[in-house]
This record gives sequence, structure tokens and C-alpha cells, in this order.
Amino acid sequence: MSGGTGQLIAVVATALFFDLLNGFHDGCNAVSTVIYTGALKPRIAIGLSAIFNFIGPLAMGVAVAKTIGGVIDSSEATAHLVIAALLGACVWEILTWIWALPMSSSHALVGGLLGAGVAALGFGDIHWNKVIIIFASLLLSPFLGIITGYLLMRLSRAFFARTRWSMSKADRFYKHMQILSSSWVSFSHGSNDATKVMGIIVIFLAAQKGLGVTEYVDQHGFPIWVILSCAGAMAVGTFLSVKSFRLIRTLGEKITKLHPINGFSAECGGAIIIQVASIFGMPVSTTHVVTSAVTGTGLASKLGGVSWKVFRAIMLAWVVTLPFCAIVAAIFYYLLNLVM
Repeated sequence: MSGGTGQLIAVVATALFFDLLNGFHDGCNAVSTVIYTGALKPRIAIGLSAIFNFIGPLAMGVAVAKTIGGVIDSSEATAHLVIAALLGACVWEILTWIWALPMSSSHALVGGLLGAGVAALGFGDIHWNKVIIIFASLLLSPFLGIITGYLLMRLSRAFFARTRWSMSKADRFYKHMQILSSSWVSFSHGSNDATKVMGIIVIFLAAQKGLGVTEYVDQHGFPIWVILSCAGAMAVGTFLSVKSFRLIRTLGEKITKLHPINGFSAECGGAIIIQVASIFGMPVSTTHVVTSAVTGTGLASKLGGVSWKVFRAIMLAWVVTLPFCAIVAAIFYYLLNLVM
């Protein structure tokens, strides 16, 4: 069992740094389509996204946090374990930003937690039933994203055909609708991604009491300062993404040609999947879901409407994420034990 104010500060600081990186890295998920279709100017889109990323975790509760917190036996967790898990994920966040590749913060966080957890506790203290549930949601959600993006694009095109609007009138309509759909994606992102980091912090809080995460929450409740600090870090990171268009360009330009109707369909499709997952406490990758939904809208037009070269590069990054973060987190754990 670990303790100490200094260790708690180190854990929280590292967790909030990861949360900030997450917001900075994933801010493109909600705003790339709305910027590239001309529905909103970049600063307005990102500012609006930051606000809804803050509201999301406050409104939707902590079901996802409890799921993430249940991956390892928290009663045996140490500060080194938690910090190593977060650092393993942080390294991958930074590398994929340099390469301008959308990646899954969920995969990175789970990979880091598994790598540091196995290094510290062995395989026996990993709750593999929780891991299987998380893997299932992470694997299934991209396929659902493609399907919902495809279906909503078809429905949107059918609505457009029935109204017999001109293309310019349809563009104006869907640009206005994108403001709502983009805000919904940001709200959903905050409700799912910020709460994952809350779960990591609560692992350490529970460890200080020698309790599992469920027992800790039952006895002490979910600390409001954890919720507010994680929501705030996510919002700040999202707002800072206005300084970088690397990932915004990948989603907005390179996967498929975006029109307002594509943007609206992709955002609504992605938001539906993420919101349902948050309600049931299932961690999913916002990047996976939104990228897949954008791809689905391209498929609804024609197969040639999707840049499969870019999509394959993104998929390769997704496959590499978990084992890379697990290995790096395990290395960080051993290094921390050597120097501290």
C-alpha cells in the first residue's frame, strides 16, 4: 500500500498532464469536420469544443472511471505503478502528434496500465474479465462508427433529395446543423475520455486506503475535486489544440472529401456511439469512432471516396498503440523503482 502527500501530488500531476495531452491530441475529433466544411471558424470551433469537453464528464457521471479503475487490484497499487502507466501513454500521445496520426488514448491508457500492472503485480492481480470487456468495446466501436456514419449519410442524402434543395441551400442547412453535432461530439468525448483519467487517480486513492476501487467509491464517494480537475485539464488541452492543425488536417482533409452533409453525418454517428458507451460505462476511443464515422460517410458516396492509404496508416497506429504503451510503461516502472 502506498501513501504520502508527495506521491499523491505526483500521481495527480502526471494524470492531469496526460489528460491535457489527450484534449490537445483529440481536440481534432470534434472540430476537424466543422472547420473544413466552413461551418465554424477554427478558434470558435475549438473554444466551443473545450466548453462541452468540460461539461461532458460533469453531466454524465463516472461509470467509465469505475470500469478503468477495475482493471487492476488497486489495493496493491503503488504511485510508481500509476505514474508509469500514465507516462507510457504520454509518450505515445506525443509521438503520434509528431507523426500527425490520430490515435486511441483509451488504447494507450489501458496498454500503459496493463504493462505497469504486470511489471508491478504480475498477471494474477490483473482483472482480466474487465480487460476483456474493455477490449471488446474498443474493437467493436470502430465498426459501429463506420455503420452509423454510413447510415446517417444515406439518411441525410435521402432527406436532401426529398427536399429538392439546391446544393448551396443544403450546405447552409447542414453547416448550421454541424454546430450542434460538433458540440455533441465534444460533450461525448469529455464524458468518456476525461473519466478514464479519473479512474486512474482513484486507483491510487483506493490504494492509500488498502481498498479496491468499488469499495473505495462505496465508502468515500467519488471525489468532486478529481472530477473537476480532470474535466478542466481536458478542456484546457482541447483549447490549446488551436495552436496545432496537424491532426485536424488528417481528419479534415486526408480521409475523404468533406462536405457539410458528411460532417454532420459523421459527427452525429460518432456522438451516438460514444454517448451510449459512456452511459454503460464502456471506455471507447473517440478517435476510433469519429475516424470510422468519417470513413463511413465516404463509403456512402463511393469506395473511391476514401483514402485507404491514410486509413491503413491510422489502423497501423491503432494496432501498435497497446503493446507499445505496455512495454514503455513497464520500462518506466522499473526505472522509477531504480531511481526513487
